[in-house]
Amino acid sequence: MRENRADNFYTASASDPQNDPVTLSISGGPDADRFVLGSDGGLRFNTPPNYDLPGDANLDNIYEVTLRATAGGEAVFLNLVVTVSNDREGIVVKRVVSGIGETVDMAFIHNQTELLVADRNGRVLKVNPDTGSVVEDTFVRDNRVPGEILAVAWAFPDEVYQEGVYIVTHSPTEGLWLQGFNAARGRMMKVRLGDPWSARITASLVSQGELYIAIGDSTGANAQNSASPYGKLYRIGPYCVYCGASVPLSGRLVGTPQLWGDGIQNPGGFSVESDYLHLADRGSQSFHELTRFRRDWQPLDFGWPFYEGASALSANPPAAVNGPSIVYRIGSGRAEGTGITAGILNDGNFLEELGQSYVFGDVRGAVFTVNRLALSDGKLHGGSEMENRTLDFAPDAGALGSVVAFAKGRGTDHFFVLDADGEIFRVSGS
Repeated sequence: MRENRADNFYTASASDPQNDPVTLSISGGPDADRFVLGSDGGLRFNTPPNYDLPGDANLDNIYEVTLRATAGGEAVFLNLVVTVSNDREGIVVKRVVSGIGETVDMAFIHNQTELLVADRNGRVLKVNPDTGSVVEDTFVRDNRVPGEILAVAWAFPDEVYQEGVYIVTHSPTEGLWLQGFNAARGRMMKVRLGDPWSARITASLVSQGELYIAIGDSTGANAQNSASPYGKLYRIGPYCVYCGASVPLSGRLVGTPQLWGDGIQNPGGFSVESDYLHLADRGSQSFHELTRFRRDWQPLDFGWPFYEGASALSANPPAAVNGPSIVYRIGSGRAEGTGITAGILNDGNFLEELGQSYVFGDVRGAVFTVNRLALSDGKLHGGSEMENRTLDFAPDAGALGSVVAFAKGRGTDHFFVLDADGEIFRVSGS
């Protein structure tokens, strides 16, 4: 039977050879408490089943219940197995672009149709999801410091001295850089953040009034060391030409990264919520996590390497640590994954079919949702509250593989998902 069904789906009946009255009841089974048997023999769920968040004993969407018929002091039993199937619940996923390459990040360009997409080979692409057009940003190509692109964002919209494409790059020879570009004004910015590192580097960027840069430290050796850029959160504030600052030189974007937080392991992107941001951090030992913080909070410490999700890993942690709101285990189970990817906060007015939810992904190809309130109620929420919506997000073409980025579109009725093999999918309601 399909999920979300509230009515009777089976009618039990029995007769007695001696014509004694027959009484029907639920007598047991692993999932007996999930069912109601009416006086007419109609069997239904006491709460409509949710395929994406199973409620049966072994969480496989196969519910087992035993019915009993009693007459004249004798009883017979019937074991029923009820399999709940998925309903896409109005979610439509269409592949709009494919074949870009080994992609790592995506961002929306303010007031434009195009999306910014970065690939691991060092290209920044402007992609039109309506037409499928893919054009490399040659200004970035011709002026950037060489290195693998880790993250991309469009930041400081309408700010003449700061608006543009921003990327974080890393190279074994050049080191770690934040770079900004605006081809229309011929401006750029290049800030060397740190020395090269042999460990694989992850980074994330987000624009929300300011520009925030999260840099990973997978080993944990540097995340609490203020002399190292690794494992840190940086911030660049808006430039104020009326605050006594000199007018920037021609050809320069302006901004000085400020150290804003510590304790980051492997950032998997940001989600935006008014004055708050949510940082996804990928674990390596036990948990992945999502942490909410207000943009002006100081100090900020996300806990690594003393904490990973709900696990305390080391003694003597920092005095003040920003605890996560959502954690889930590393693994391949229904609510497990290999690396969290920050997603979209949905308020019901944006995409009605997803209700009041937070939609996010995992690099193993899963898409999850959780009640939006779980991000802000001050409690710790885990995998038992996460709906696995991967089947709902199955596209019309291709496959949603390793999920690496989400981005809102210009409208209020859709968003985009990017996977690691260069496919972009448009998510909307039916």
